[in-house]
Amino acid sequence: MSSMHSLQSFTKALTAFCFIVFIYFFIPESFSKTSVLLQYIIIVATVLILMLYHNKVLGELSLTESSSQNQEASADILTIESNSSTKDLYKSLTSLVIATTKSINPNCKSAIYIIDPSKHIFTLQAGKASEFADSISAGNDEIKKYIIGKKKLHQKEYPDIWADLFFGQNWRGSECAIFSPINLRGNLAGFILTSIDHFTDATDKEMEVLDKMGDFISFGLENLDSLDKHILGEESKSFILEILFNLDFKSDSQNIFNQIKYLIRTFFQYDRVTISIRKETENRRKHDKGIISIIRLTDGEKDEFIEGAEFPTNGSLHGLPVINGTSLLTANWKTSYPNIVRFKSTESENQNYRSVMASPVIIEGESRGSIVLERLSERPFTNSELKDLELIGQVLGSALHWRYEYKKIHTNATHDGLSGLLNHQTFKERFNDEIQRAARFQQKMAVMMFDLDKFKKVNDTLGHQYGDYVIQTVAKIMIDNVRAVDVVARYGGEEFAIILINTTAAMSNMVAQRIVDNIAEYEFSMDSIDTKLTISGGMSEYPTHTEDIKELIEFADQAMYATKQRGGNGITIHDSTNKND
Repeated sequence: MSSMHSLQSFTKALTAFCFIVFIYFFIPESFSKTSVLLQYIIIVATVLILMLYHNKVLGELSLTESSSQNQEASADILTIESNSSTKDLYKSLTSLVIATTKSINPNCKSAIYIIDPSKHIFTLQAGKASEFADSISAGNDEIKKYIIGKKKLHQKEYPDIWADLFFGQNWRGSECAIFSPINLRGNLAGFILTSIDHFTDATDKEMEVLDKMGDFISFGLENLDSLDKHILGEESKSFILEILFNLDFKSDSQNIFNQIKYLIRTFFQYDRVTISIRKETENRRKHDKGIISIIRLTDGEKDEFIEGAEFPTNGSLHGLPVINGTSLLTANWKTSYPNIVRFKSTESENQNYRSVMASPVIIEGESRGSIVLERLSERPFTNSELKDLELIGQVLGSALHWRYEYKKIHTNATHDGLSGLLNHQTFKERFNDEIQRAARFQQKMAVMMFDLDKFKKVNDTLGHQYGDYVIQTVAKIMIDNVRAVDVVARYGGEEFAIILINTTAAMSNMVAQRIVDNIAEYEFSMDSIDTKLTISGGMSEYPTHTEDIKELIEFADQAMYATKQRGGNGITIHDSTNKND
């Protein structure tokens, strides 16, 4: 019982910590106070976890196999020795985890379940016991289908299954639940269960974010598991753990490579290290993708192959781990691999490297890059060093994968899915940032509101698909006619908003008129159906007309409707002396 209690305590702390790191990655930069608070909490939590890790709190990993009546694959479970200090860590973090789920959707309630292999049940690790069942049978095949399938469960459709998950409340029948699996080495180790008051409140974006929360906990458990099984000193384990949790997915991916370089410098002696990632080219046929690799990082001896240089993946030493998906270790690579070149057949012979150790970078189970360490002498790398490099390659692959996932979710959360422009909420956040920047540097800004003329007629007569095509085309015209520093958003259905940075309304009038003219002149054509459209625009100026964001939008909106009253297809600048143009 005591070991199981220790498992639950540490798992709670670890799960909560992974959640907070995950949420910190996804907080918009405009939420500076919240971001700073989370930074301090993460620092404290990291120190505590590292102390636990360094003092051998993690203990010895043991795996227990459990199977269902249908002979499904067993789940591998971490059993970790812990102590009472994790209770305090858990209490300080759990409340923030639950609050964070609420922030995604105020109608959300979440709980975390981790499997107890000795009892063959999923036990409640975080969440209100008055709202969620304290345990769920791991052999409940119906519930497992929803966990693994990541499907919505509707209370009205399956009241019996619902009763196994929730109790103590009155149900209206409109509620739904979302499952986010937590996996360890490909097997189900637990799940996040989220209930929402009404099934219509669960948007696809929210489901994707909740799903990624489960993936991120899995990511943390997988790496901790690998570290614990790897034959490293406690100091080295703590060092890798610290690097892993300090990776900033919000920053440029080069930051990840730089952190890995720091890690490699600490572990190995070499004359040159090169990290390459295969280049994905969508224009090529599927079997040709990845035929070229690009160097993302070098350290040590310099030659013509610098960061950003490209080379053929096939037929090269540095592409060999990518092609084969395996590591290599040789004291003289030219003898071991006489039929390949280092990078290119045209390369110079200035550097005569001999001893080489290389590991593939595995991303989502696929070899997509290589880490290659080279020495000018034949002093060989050891098998132990190769295992260390393979571990680092695994960490790098995981980090790059999560960098990609962060970018994808961040884009989905901040951009309109149809037009690709900033969405309404993100526009307001960016507007606030630009207002603060303009005030600090005493700059002016032009705020534009646009609305397509008679757009409803397009949807009613030509169909919504044609309407979507029009929205996408208008968005592209707007992006093509402003600078990269300017802000363009889809404000509503057929309404758009633009902020022109460090300029006046009078100076911006030419840009606005160009947008109006380009849309009026554009030949919209889809499925052999041609049409013409116009747009009406209005403009206000910060701080001339007002310093208040809401009023700036209102003034620009009023000016836009003044344009429509004159027949549309134009731009109007707000006149503060005339109240409304």
